[in-house]
Amino acid sequence: MTPRLDQSTIAAFARPGGWTDTTRAVFASRYLNTLVGVRRLASLLPEPVLAASGFPGCLQALTEAAAPVQRRVLGHPSVAFWVDVAWDLVRRRAHERFPDVHLVPHLREFARPACAALYLAGTGQLDATVRADAHGRVSLPGAGLTLTMGEPRRRVRLAVKEATFAGDPPSSRVPRLSGGIELNWLDHDLRLGGRADFSFADLDPAAAEHWRATLEEQLHLIARVSEPLAEELSGGVNVIVPVHSPDERRHLSGSFREAPGLVALSLGRPLSIVEALVHEYGHQKLNAIMTIVPLIVDDAGEALHYSPWRDDPRPLTGLLHAVYSFAMAAHFHRGLLDLPDAGGMRPEEVVARAYRIVRQIRVGLDGLREHAILSPLGAAFVAEIVAWAEECADGLPLPPPGDRHRIDADLAAHRARWDERNPPSPMLDEPAPVLPDPAAAGVLRALGLPEQWVPNGVVRRWYTGDSLLEAARALPEDVELPSVTPGTSLTADLAVAHVAYVRGDYRAAAEHYASCVGLDPRSPYFWQCYAFALRHLGRRDEALHILTRTEQLMAKAEPPAVNQDIRPSAAPILTLPSAPPAHPRSVLLPVSEPVEAELRGSPYWNFVAATLAGAQLPTLIAVAHGLKPAMDAWIPEDGWHPFLALVAELGLRYHVDACFDRFSPQLAQVPPGQLTTTRAAFAPALTEGTEAHVFLARDSAALDRVVAAGWYPLIVNGKLVNKHRADHDKFGDALGYPRCCQDFFRARNNWHDDNTYYAALRNTRGEPSLLCNPFIRHRVHGLIAYMPCSYTCASTRQYAGHLRDVIRAELPAYADEIERESAKLLLCVSELRMYGFTGETLTRSADEVNIDYESVESLYPVEHSDPLADLLASGNRCTLDGNIVHVRRNGEYLDSYEARNDRHGPECPFVISFGRG
Repeated sequence: MTPRLDQSTIAAFARPGGWTDTTRAVFASRYLNTLVGVRRLASLLPEPVLAASGFPGCLQALTEAAAPVQRRVLGHPSVAFWVDVAWDLVRRRAHERFPDVHLVPHLREFARPACAALYLAGTGQLDATVRADAHGRVSLPGAGLTLTMGEPRRRVRLAVKEATFAGDPPSSRVPRLSGGIELNWLDHDLRLGGRADFSFADLDPAAAEHWRATLEEQLHLIARVSEPLAEELSGGVNVIVPVHSPDERRHLSGSFREAPGLVALSLGRPLSIVEALVHEYGHQKLNAIMTIVPLIVDDAGEALHYSPWRDDPRPLTGLLHAVYSFAMAAHFHRGLLDLPDAGGMRPEEVVARAYRIVRQIRVGLDGLREHAILSPLGAAFVAEIVAWAEECADGLPLPPPGDRHRIDADLAAHRARWDERNPPSPMLDEPAPVLPDPAAAGVLRALGLPEQWVPNGVVRRWYTGDSLLEAARALPEDVELPSVTPGTSLTADLAVAHVAYVRGDYRAAAEHYASCVGLDPRSPYFWQCYAFALRHLGRRDEALHILTRTEQLMAKAEPPAVNQDIRPSAAPILTLPSAPPAHPRSVLLPVSEPVEAELRGSPYWNFVAATLAGAQLPTLIAVAHGLKPAMDAWIPEDGWHPFLALVAELGLRYHVDACFDRFSPQLAQVPPGQLTTTRAAFAPALTEGTEAHVFLARDSAALDRVVAAGWYPLIVNGKLVNKHRADHDKFGDALGYPRCCQDFFRARNNWHDDNTYYAALRNTRGEPSLLCNPFIRHRVHGLIAYMPCSYTCASTRQYAGHLRDVIRAELPAYADEIERESAKLLLCVSELRMYGFTGETLTRSADEVNIDYESVESLYPVEHSDPLADLLASGNRCTLDGNIVHVRRNGEYLDSYEARNDRHGPECPFVISFGRG
């Protein structure tokens, strides 16, 4: 059933009208999306992956069931989430990069919906292997049944024949509420694999009955207020998943695009519960319509906008969701007051709540009017929200003056706090589309691009995807572009600038980038490219001025001149400490006493004092001895004066690139998935809590090269400023990394989709060498400061072996300790999560790896929370079983950790130790 949507039908859809043909068709699209997603997986994935997983047989079994059974199973939020995860893995090329770790095991889990369909159909058979959840359960989505199958997260046999399960496992029924809504705490997939930041509840029978009775009461109240709303809610919400609130005064609820029909909910005051049910249904309804038609045109998802319900900036789609779902709640509150007893609520409380919501809706609508470009259907939808909200406002009594004053003051204070944290900045006007330019045709042909190519993907955008730059990077050296006069064509200027930059002609690149700025001074990307060209020309302070003041320069709209410094003055941008702090922190050096004594007597101790822990000390020694041309490091305020003493004593050159604030609230403003391991905001001064990012080299030429290509991702005024992509091709050379490892890094270091450590493991042939151990590179014992292409890389072994010999000649105790620490066994999950053990013993079986240990530590503790580190610290035996880490203490099972690949920083756990080769 395909809904026919026009401005009239979408306006009618906006309001609760019951389970109409349009509403039924819109919600049916959720099931159809899941069905199509499943079938496309079967047609797209390679045969070896499908054969190893058994997915085709499971799909065949499900599709042989009757259509109502298929709809019931495939329409379940758990199955929709399974499909979302599967396609997320495919988008990350998991079927090519790490099929056995994630994709094949995930596909095997499709046996659960297949068995659910066979159970509901009462006929057919299937025999498969799945993994039990953290409670040893296997849930059958849509069947309302959960089987208890054994130990937590272990592989178990799931076999059904004629609606009977092999082994007759104990089973539990999922309770159902009015309208068939599940109250489901049993299906672990409904917890969304860690994507939702909730404390999910496990209910005993008494608690389950309390939840059921409480929710039934509120669903009955919704039906009293509005039968059409209750009818829609029963059709649009499939499952309520119970969660705990850490604060009884704070009610929690949530809906999720990737699990349509799922509402997570805590209990609390009756008014909070019933409002949350109505509010979350609004999210369900809006998500359903937005899978069919776009309401906002070209929403980049940037969190920029004020929402009166949130303390953080929101994307436009998020603002629309809030406005619509709270309009639904305001409509409900108005109807609630029409009941003789206000549904058992205190009328004055309902009036005050509705007054606050209507005020917030008006503010949210103002934000949409100002910033959102609505499609024709989106405009009709929002117009209906406006009319609906005003009708609610007209029909609601006003609270007493004192309550109105309090609410108005509270809302005004909320906005003032938000404005203080998020100062206004020039918004990016939506430009007129750039049209194909005949003047650029020859340049585009030379780059292998269509003559109709236009730079609309980079104009007026903070986060760009620039296929023109990728074409420039791939252009053979012997191909010359036609001559282009600066300023004649935006597309041609950008193409010529990119090619000049890639080929090292930074003067020409700067001239053409400046022309791009002149043609469109309100596009930040052009300003940034110009600044990076200036860095290569040695004009670092001017470049930093542009990168940290891009919005002001965009607002002035004055194009730069390559021969003229754009800064109003040459005053320093960064402020560095003139005197040591009154109470510097102590050095915490994780080495033995003999090694510390040896280092204290060496010319390198000031580096230990500068970093407070000696991280990258072997790399510093390599630079000092000419084994490596340059390096970079982070120096805290406490270490600044020891750092100055170090460079003076060793005769090194340095440059402070920027100051990093790793705890800035600006980190929350960056769109999800943009951040890598370097997560920090620009700070204008080196003060307590910040770090100076410094480059070090033995000579000025090496320093110039590494600084020019060495910009790190940094948040400036809430926007992430990434380096020029062509500099990724140059930075490794400037740091002296082997070419094979540079090529590998460019191909595999994609933090959104890949796991570089695991990729290097798959490249490794033979026993890993301690000379190729990158896992301790952020520590005092790390010989190499980069990711090798394999753990047996010949070039890396040669470099690290030479460095080890140099260290042994000067610091023999330190060299011996480096070897011991580099050879240790460790568990790696991702670049953020890797762990070393003491007193460890390793045993292997066909499917598992066991580590018995005395203690454990994180080798790179940069995350604010690390649940795996906490779990490992509580135990003394861990077992790696595929993508699951089981932890025990003295034989008692504690818990498990599921490594996932469907989120930023894909996790691929493995155990590795190193030989001396």
